Amino acid sequence: MIENFLQYGQWVILVLSILSLYLVSSVKHETRLNGYLLTGVSRFAGASVFIFVDLYAFVIANLIQTYIAFKGYINNKKRG
Repeated sequence: MIENFLQYGQWVILVLSILSLYLVSSVKHETRLNGYLLTGVSRFAGASVFIFVDLYAFVIANLIQTYIAFKGYINNKKRG
């Protein structure tokens, strides 16, 4: 059960990460904000999955990227 979740969950996270990169590269402010939010969610989900497979370096990297994504979202939301 958990192995199936990890196997397919990684693909879902990959798709979310690609979608978030697409949104962040938009010239529209609201779309870019949604991209930052989705980036944070997908990175946090990635960190959660990596906890289950004991890859702590990836957990730390995903948590740092989560922080950067949400900080970018908040900073851009204040300016927009």
